[in-house]
Amino acid sequence: MPFSNTKVTLHYFVIPTAKPTMALGENVNLMLKDSGLTYEYLRHTREEWLELKKKMAEQNIYASTMPAVEIDGKFYAKTLPTMRYLSCKLGKYGGSDDEQRHYLDTLADTCSDWFHSYRQFFRGGEEEALKKHVEEDTKKFLGIFENVYGVNDGPFILGSEISYVDFLVYHNMDDDRALDLAKTYTNLARFIEAIQQRPNLSEYFTSLADAE
Repeated sequence: MPFSNTKVTLHYFVIPTAKPTMALGENVNLMLKDSGLTYEYLRHTREEWLELKKKMAEQNIYASTMPAVEIDGKFYAKTLPTMRYLSCKLGKYGGSDDEQRHYLDTLADTCSDWFHSYRQFFRGGEEEALKKHVEEDTKKFLGIFENVYGVNDGPFILGSEISYVDFLVYHNMDDDRALDLAKTYTNLARFIEAIQQRPNLSEYFTSLADAE
């Protein structure tokens, strides 16, 4: 198995008073968990991040941010490039040809657009602003991905094989407080059921639900 004799560490921020899955680190965490890879997940304070940032700069990573994955002391930063890199190394999650890879890239960018539409509401917001966001943003993106998940025969974007973008979509729905709403869409409901039943994820999702 790739990385079988390798130390892998996922780094992300501690976000005070927030649920532990909030924001970008969880995208990488879900993919690593699903892969069955042995890794450590470290959450950092601001002070610890400043020290980690210096280490990354020593490796010529100047646009440094987290999440970051450290593999035997070498850092790989930014969410989407890191997930694509891990997909290549793991030999899965990234599509089987150039057409699929481009398709996934476009959808990954759409997931980034979705994230930026709701990040301002992480700590809540005025009721009218939240309602407007749901109507104008959340439902727009749910509609897009309802169509996406209807293209291929299977519960995932590419059909029966899960991709790194499936983790992005699921976590966006969770972060945007839209999982229940998404279950009213036929294809998204099928996708949610499938990802929640993944062998390496089912217990994790159950533990998160129990902790709420």
